[in-house]
Amino acid sequence: MLLAATGEGDKYKPPTVEHAFFFDKIGDGSWIASVKAMTLLGLGVVLIIAFMIWTSRNAKVVPSKLQFLGESLYGFVRNSIAVEMMGKRDGLRWAPFLASLFIFILVLNLFGIVPLAQFPVTSHFAIPVVLAGIVYVIYNVVGIRKHGFVGYFKLMTIPPGVPVAVLPLVMTIEFASNFLIRPFTLAVRLFANTFAGHLILTIFGTATLYMIDQASLVTLVAPLSAGMLIIMTFFELMVAGLQAYVFTVLAAFYIQSALADEH
Repeated sequence: MLLAATGEGDKYKPPTVEHAFFFDKIGDGSWIASVKAMTLLGLGVVLIIAFMIWTSRNAKVVPSKLQFLGESLYGFVRNSIAVEMMGKRDGLRWAPFLASLFIFILVLNLFGIVPLAQFPVTSHFAIPVVLAGIVYVIYNVVGIRKHGFVGYFKLMTIPPGVPVAVLPLVMTIEFASNFLIRPFTLAVRLFANTFAGHLILTIFGTATLYMIDQASLVTLVAPLSAGMLIIMTFFELMVAGLQAYVFTVLAAFYIQSALADEH
């Protein structure tokens, strides 16, 4: 359908890849109003700060509905991720960071189903890379601070009880897994899921508009495509929350593994 829509004489033209990731060009197209990802990133930060201030001001022992909403969101991350993954002492210490990470990713993901925005910011690969880089630096720094450089390197590359004969092979695998593969998979997992979801919604939305525009028998199939668009929108809502949760859980696990006395 998308290929057919590019033929001469058709009224409807599918959106380009550029249109899916950028705002429309202004004037003769010599400049772009703003990159979607950066604009929505800034908007997301403002919304998160405003939400936190709004829900935490005039805090009371018996919380209001807004205060309860903010506390429930923070409490979920603190109890179900931080304390569950890292224990009570370290979990309470790292809960603010993990809650900020979870809420930040969740909001950026949810932009993918927000009208007018309709773009999950984390589908721009630079954003997951930066987030994974932050987590990577944090868990390595805290690990080195606790164990020292040599002690941390041994902790992350030499599992206890490994025979000396296979130690070089095991050290190579552990080094690649903990220092090279971890940040890569952390970034790619978040990016790939949100990017794929964004393209799926774009395809179903474009197909629906194309079939409606044809004024022929193919128009009868438009409700099916529209129905799939609605179903996939709810699916992406679930994915937005799930990917924020997975990223935060892995961040907590990596920090906990760096602080552990042994693996």
